[in-house]
Amino acid sequence: MKTLIMGVVNITPDSFSDGGNYFAPQKATQRCLDLFEMGADVVDLGAESSRPGADGLDFETEWLRLGPVLEKLSELQLCQRVSIDTRHDTTMLKALQYNVGWINNIEGIAKEGTMLQLAKKKDLKYVAMHMHRSPTTMQAEPLLGLNAVEEVTRKLKHYHSKLTNMGFAHDRIYLDPGIGFGKDDSANLQLLKLSAQLSKEFQMLVGVSRKSFIGRALKIENPIDRDGPSKMLELGLAINGIQAIRTHQVDVLSSLLSSANL
Repeated sequence: MKTLIMGVVNITPDSFSDGGNYFAPQKATQRCLDLFEMGADVVDLGAESSRPGADGLDFETEWLRLGPVLEKLSELQLCQRVSIDTRHDTTMLKALQYNVGWINNIEGIAKEGTMLQLAKKKDLKYVAMHMHRSPTTMQAEPLLGLNAVEEVTRKLKHYHSKLTNMGFAHDRIYLDPGIGFGKDDSANLQLLKLSAQLSKEFQMLVGVSRKSFIGRALKIENPIDRDGPSKMLELGLAINGIQAIRTHQVDVLSSLLSSANL
């Protein structure tokens, strides 16, 4: 099965990875179009920063950032290939009005009423990610090593069970171990191995692009300079059966996967 590529567009002024380059609606929209042209199967739009230490965002501010971009992508009939990266139920439900194809929830699962509404849209894909605590506090006391493996395994299986019980088909559910979201470096490495194991039973989506643990391991401070090792990790994940990869540098990954027939 082809490995899906999920490109990243951060509509935030304080993104760790791109410095707010796409905060303006027209720039975010153009970036989406560029990523599709580069080979992205889906583009993940995020209007709330989830970097360690980030404060939460209210719905009104989040939608003020998302709305104009979705309006334009809807006019271009591209929203089926758009993912909304949010943890807010109101945002998820409002995004359905634009016929978005994916919801990417960094808090795992939404409220039951919201999930029922989402499940009614039979072509919607749902990503349930594991995050330890919240962006503001997740790195204060991160999960460690093998303890993280046990916790993440339990939670992801719970998410999958909950989603199927609410009406989501197996092929509409993706599970994300949340690399870097409240885990130490040992845990992040263990979770890469775990993701390959879980991919035999579940559809897995993994994001390692420009992550801080790569920078610490290789002493690369600038996130953009981590693209090379990010691509090697991403290719390894695809070879080991990961069904979808979330990345900033779509063109290089697309070329690598094509060369490897993945």
